[in-house]
Amino acid sequence: MCLIDVPFAMGDDRHEASEGGRRLLDGGGRELFARRATACRDLRVARAAPFVDTASACLAVNRELAAAVATAAAAGELPIVLAGSCDAAAGVLAGLTRERCGVVWIDAHADFNTPDSTVTGFFPGMALAIATGDCYAAWWAQIGNATPVPEPHVALFGTRDLSPDAERERVERSRILRVPWVDGQPDGDIELTVATLARRVERVYLHIDLDALDPSIASGIVDTPVPHGLSLEQLDEVLDAVTGRLALGAVALTTYTPRRDIAGATHATALRALARIVDRCATRRRR
Repeated sequence: MCLIDVPFAMGDDRHEASEGGRRLLDGGGRELFARRATACRDLRVARAAPFVDTASACLAVNRELAAAVATAAAAGELPIVLAGSCDAAAGVLAGLTRERCGVVWIDAHADFNTPDSTVTGFFPGMALAIATGDCYAAWWAQIGNATPVPEPHVALFGTRDLSPDAERERVERSRILRVPWVDGQPDGDIELTVATLARRVERVYLHIDLDALDPSIASGIVDTPVPHGLSLEQLDEVLDAVTGRLALGAVALTTYTPRRDIAGATHATALRALARIVDRCATRRRR
């Protein structure tokens, strides 16, 4: 496995979420792998140019990330990316060979806006739309493999805050598989959704935005926490369903913001999620 720290949020190393990956690594991440006797190395992505604007900075960061992911994958390592924002998905996917590779996106938000639907212009809020080829295709092509992920090869879990209405309509019109969260419960069948995805792809990029989780266990995030998110047990259920049927091509854990973390709860939750993924991967290898 290869732990890849991306110390940026939206390409900016000054953002407080840029500290998240290193804090997780130094605060138990490395020991987590050592205790499991799992071979692991870690590296830190740099930005090869000064910050000028979000689009160019994200481009510079994601080029470096794509190269790191490609190198790890070629060596037979599982890339596990710790990033400040969800735009890192472009770099991860650009670094992967993606034959029969889908996406599992765990997030309170769909990140499915485009420049035509967004109100705020928030770039990470377009991350999944970029991955499915709905916007910024020329930008993504400058990073690496920009082959769009077909919508039926995407499964979305945990969504409960779609904004504006245009994004909600885009999601509802799409062919993306999805299990939204309503009042703290999945509004759909997790196992059935993963089983459907597994008939279409063999492996996935697993993307976890910590804001998918309930604020009681993950308040230290970039965006304003959204109530009624996944519990620890529900996250386990999703992770177990995914890793039970599908191989992992890469993993990203995003938006951890240490300065907003109340009593270290988000830190503990993030490490728990990583441990679950590592353990499930080990179980799959022993089959």
